[in-house]
Amino acid sequence: MAPGNRRSYFAVLGGALACYAALGAVLRLLPHLALGSALLGLAVGAPALTAVLARPLGGRLGDTLGPRSVVLGGTLVMAAAGVPLLFGHPTGLLVASRLGAGLGEGVMMSAAVLWLLRLAGEGRRGRALGHIGLANYGGLTLGPLLTDALGHRPGAIFAAAVALPLAGGLPALALHSPARPDGDRREVGARDLLALTLRPGLGLLLVNVGYVALLSFGTRAAESHGVGAAGAYIPLFAATVIVMRTAGAAIPDRFGAARTLWVAAPVAAVGLATAGTSRVSVLAVVGVVVLAAGQALAVPALGLLALRRVPEARHGAAAGLFFAWFDAGVGLGGPAVGLLAGAAGAGGALAGAAAAVACAAPVAALSARGAREGACRAAPDAGE
Repeated sequence: MAPGNRRSYFAVLGGALACYAALGAVLRLLPHLALGSALLGLAVGAPALTAVLARPLGGRLGDTLGPRSVVLGGTLVMAAAGVPLLFGHPTGLLVASRLGAGLGEGVMMSAAVLWLLRLAGEGRRGRALGHIGLANYGGLTLGPLLTDALGHRPGAIFAAAVALPLAGGLPALALHSPARPDGDRREVGARDLLALTLRPGLGLLLVNVGYVALLSFGTRAAESHGVGAAGAYIPLFAATVIVMRTAGAAIPDRFGAARTLWVAAPVAAVGLATAGTSRVSVLAVVGVVVLAAGQALAVPALGLLALRRVPEARHGAAAGLFFAWFDAGVGLGGPAVGLLAGAAGAGGALAGAAAAVACAAPVAALSARGAREGACRAAPDAGE
């Protein structure tokens, strides 16, 4: 990567991190507001409802308008969504603000992914797909720390939720986004794009069920087994993902997407099952680390599979469709895991979710086979 591209790359990544820190700060505040359980759940999940629709839109706009203007637009929507809360936060306004923040985040994220992909270039796309997740987990880790530092004061936190996206949009003002790539400009319709990204997207949904299960029922499973380390599960998961997305960023590019996923998905499944069934604190903690390491590699590997048969000029639309499955995993995985917990307990829910995570590996085999059958129009993927 050229030095100029490298600086732009990290500036875009830093802008995305600031946006996710804004989301994380408000997320940490919500349980401290006077909300009932149902309204709290709605406020927590509201951004995913709009983001799942906004990601494909942001990707398509990025392909046609260029990622720079779309990233800027997304950050402005996120900031604007938080402005009314500076004057009060009644429940209806709070939920509406969260919906607006999800809309802006979905548009921003898809365009930022496209920007990173173009800056990274061929052979480094797996890194770019992993690094956007690094910004996600990093921001959602830093945001709650900011809320704690501000003493959970709503006014200060909502002000930060406005200021952080504005700061995140600064790179879009200062940098030029790369030109739309030359070469293969085949028109790929919406139906074809959906078909090309469907199997990797379903794999992403299945992998994300593991994270949803850990987030929802990891603590209960640990308590039911007498494990005392449950409070460290989520911070440890996030820290491990950050380390793997940094130190192991080159793995999907170097060894190939399908090969990486064939290892990463079963590893993540074993880790989640261990965390959900172990009665020994050390083993449960190791299980969380193993789960996070597997998921950290599985997601960019699936992303590479989603892009491999799509012309570069449509990478934004493809990435938007692919990452929409992440939100679908949250929206569908939560109720599914809840039903499992009701039938088999918290440990059973984590074990069932582990089986879902393991099923992402066959998705890779099917996707790779489809790519070989369409080799006349596919770009080569090193290591496959």
